[in-house]
Amino acid sequence: MPHLHARIQTERAGRYLAQFCKHAAAMGGGGHTARLHPHGPAARRDVRVTAEWSDTSGTVTFIPWGECTLTAGAGVLTVRIDAPDEEGLDRIRDVVTRDFERFSRREPLVVTWQRQEPPDASVGGATPATPRRRISRPRLRTVLLASALLLVIGLHVGLAGTVVAESRWTVAAADIVIVLVVVKIALIMWARLRKRRSPYGSQTPEHDPASADRLSTRRASPPS
Repeated sequence: MPHLHARIQTERAGRYLAQFCKHAAAMGGGGHTARLHPHGPAARRDVRVTAEWSDTSGTVTFIPWGECTLTAGAGVLTVRIDAPDEEGLDRIRDVVTRDFERFSRREPLVVTWQRQEPPDASVGGATPATPRRRISRPRLRTVLLASALLLVIGLHVGLAGTVVAESRWTVAAADIVIVLVVVKIALIMWARLRKRRSPYGSQTPEHDPASADRLSTRRASPPS
């Protein structure tokens, strides 16, 4: 829903608020024709006006155009227009602007309108793209390994079930097959963990010349 707002600088904010609302209520007494807008198809439409106000706030409803809300503060009169479409927004804006210009002929008011978009409206109507999260390589390897293990388990269990169904194996034999599968998986996982803990692999110990000489001397000396 589009809307406009204006901040009118004046020391008589409450007075102008009450004057505008009273004028709107008088217009709504017997129905008000859009005489301020002689052009266009909307000029031939009737509009019903209702008004409610207090010393500091007021609401004027133009049916079916929209609604105008006024708030009187210290040295400023805030006016907000809400309408279901651009046509109603323009109609109410013209009425409010002309009325305040007519009310302030001795000390003209400056009415500057600013458009406000709904907070959830995105630029161009496009939805902001959600950043895609990339899967790290270690996590990808873990996922692939887990999938492979599940596939192996499924194959072994299916094979064991087929063998039991086609032969006269006992329950103990089927248990042995399942235990072998579990042991195989445990060995694969253990080898994987051991490989991760030793990233540099096996290293050949460095050759120590002094140790080699002592070993040769010890071997060459005759027994006492």
